[in-house]
Amino acid sequence: MWLTGLAMAICMMMIVALLALVFVQGVRTFWPSPIDRVTLTSGTVLLGLPVREEAYDPSPGEKAELAAAIKLGTTAAGAVDPDGRPIRRLYRVGNKEFRGDPFEWIPFFRIASLERDPNAMMLERQQWGVWFGMPEAVLLQYEIVVPSGKQPPGATAGAVRTDDVVLRTESDGSTVIRRRSIIAEGANTQPEFARQQALAHVRSAELMRLKTVEVGEVNRGLEDARLRLRQAEIDHGRTQQGGRQGLSLQLWLVCVAGAILGISGGTIARQRSLRSRNRPLMLLGMLLSCLGFGLALPVVLSHPWSGSRVTDEQLAAERVRHDEMVKTLRAKYDEVLSRIKTIETEDSRYRVIVREPSTGKFAPVRQTEPDEPLRISQVVRAVQPNTLTFAGRAGVYLDRWREFLLDDPREANSEGGIFPVIFGTVLLTLLLSVAVVPLGVIAALYMREYARQGPLMSAVRVAVNNLAGVPSIVYGVFGLGFFCYSVGQFVDGGPSVPWSRVQWWGGIAALVLGVFGAMAAGLFARPRPGSTASPGERRLAIAAVLGWVACIVGAAMLVSGIPMFNGLYEAGLPTPTFGARGMLWAALTLALLTLPVVIVATEEAIAAVPRTMREGSYGCGASKWQTISRIVLPRAMPGIMTGMILAMARGAGEVAPLMLVGAAKLAPELAVSTHFPFLHLDRSFMHLGFHIYDVGFQSPDAEAARPLVWTITLVLVGIVLLLNLTAIRIRSRLRKRFLGGAF
Repeated sequence: MWLTGLAMAICMMMIVALLALVFVQGVRTFWPSPIDRVTLTSGTVLLGLPVREEAYDPSPGEKAELAAAIKLGTTAAGAVDPDGRPIRRLYRVGNKEFRGDPFEWIPFFRIASLERDPNAMMLERQQWGVWFGMPEAVLLQYEIVVPSGKQPPGATAGAVRTDDVVLRTESDGSTVIRRRSIIAEGANTQPEFARQQALAHVRSAELMRLKTVEVGEVNRGLEDARLRLRQAEIDHGRTQQGGRQGLSLQLWLVCVAGAILGISGGTIARQRSLRSRNRPLMLLGMLLSCLGFGLALPVVLSHPWSGSRVTDEQLAAERVRHDEMVKTLRAKYDEVLSRIKTIETEDSRYRVIVREPSTGKFAPVRQTEPDEPLRISQVVRAVQPNTLTFAGRAGVYLDRWREFLLDDPREANSEGGIFPVIFGTVLLTLLLSVAVVPLGVIAALYMREYARQGPLMSAVRVAVNNLAGVPSIVYGVFGLGFFCYSVGQFVDGGPSVPWSRVQWWGGIAALVLGVFGAMAAGLFARPRPGSTASPGERRLAIAAVLGWVACIVGAAMLVSGIPMFNGLYEAGLPTPTFGARGMLWAALTLALLTLPVVIVATEEAIAAVPRTMREGSYGCGASKWQTISRIVLPRAMPGIMTGMILAMARGAGEVAPLMLVGAAKLAPELAVSTHFPFLHLDRSFMHLGFHIYDVGFQSPDAEAARPLVWTITLVLVGIVLLLNLTAIRIRSRLRKRFLGGAF
């Protein structure tokens, strides 16, 4: 007994230690560390954030240098470890444009002095990582054109000084001058920089809105117009060949009416036959239901409203409408581009000079223009941690968390936020739950309540349990091949080799007869109450099973060869819509992956419902379905919720299948928008599990991205914990409700 307790204690300690490590490493990532000003014995000065220290084995040259430093007594305390090996410190020195590697190891014996300059500043930039330097000036830079024989205009009002540089002379004799007017320097740099940065953020937000919303609307309108014209051309070509895309509207309405009457009439007939135990009436109800479901197949797969005949005149009119719409959208596009250019011109005027002390170079606007100062709008955040109070550090810390949780990633996912990643993970988990729970509950209900227990069901249970042990990458390969390349391509462009209409309607008739025959065989295979099955009834049962298998295969063949269906997105081909990786296929793949968990948990929960409650329900005159829906399922709901919790926890952490069926390195466009159909399940998405892998092992700057791995892991654990706690709370309320006897 004590071994069991010891094993439990060890497991709990391991779990707690893992979560504590993730929590500690994750929450410390964004805390602003002080900037060291390091002066080396060679006279080089650098600014950087200390990362970690380690002892290392020096090269022969470093050994001689260390021995000479020890002999002269110039080594600092702690320069070597007890074994005599030198200790070095890793600094994040940034300034990637000039240094190349943003991290640098500095041995302690090479450090002449170490101080923390209060003016040291770290710029978190949109691109190229961080920049360390000393703020020098805020300036206003722009170009002016001076006509031939004229003097340049006077200095900028309020400027400390103004410098003019001749850039070029135009063919008409005018001169283009670059003017830099310093509007703040020295002690006034930081306040003016903060003020201008607030204005720059407003301009950046407006630019982002114009580029994403306004330009996106125009591009979406152009694409819709192109697809409408393309669909009209396809329908026109099909009309010229004497074909139609779908059923005629009249025939489609007949199929709708027949499906409704057949399904409803069959249901009524079967219910009355159950009361009167009239077997011929039961057969009639089965036949009507089969006819109804058979007519429902073309109703679902054919859409005549998008396949009307298109004449030459209609195609010409559609082309005129297309040209008018394109003209209007291009005019709007030019107007938006003009506004963007105006804001960008204004934005490019405001610059900041933050100079590196070792080389004297300032942060450039881009790597190819080292002499152009950085635009203020390129700075995400400017931090002077050496002068910050605790409240100031906490403010920077919270602002970084806000950016991390609400903004898009940047700089190859090693900086910025993870909002699209969080959104994709949560949406995928919810879609997974919506898909897997109904399938798992229905399967478990059939296996426990309806199926005859025997060798076949034992084999099914063994197969379900074995599916839980299949490697997840196998599910990913299956999802890619079946969902993306088979079902998705069928949805986009219809069947690759459609049947003729005569063959297809003949197949529908054969399917209806097959389903009716399988249902009738199953009906006559049931032994009379109190008696065992005869050999003939056993043969009928086997025939019913084989008949259902044949009907399922036949229905799949009919769907894959339907001649009235040419795809929902044939106008967009050859560019696939659902025939590629996307959110829907990822959710269905993970649903298959977690289906065994839900089936096993649900079946155990159903089996745990006392049999006396079922017998009491039957004794009160309730039918089997009424007993299941009102007695069994409500009391099994806590166990079903347990299965859903386990499925959510496993599905949210899976990475291997998502790499094949939907997850992308960068997909800032969310699967939800304000445009129809609002939920775009064909889009790729970002996922926290895949994001951890990408940041940790695929980042070009692995050292800078390493702390983010812990933080992203912390967010993933927090999201899974939040979803599970929500489900656990619902399960607890359901358990209290039914244990308390409430109905």
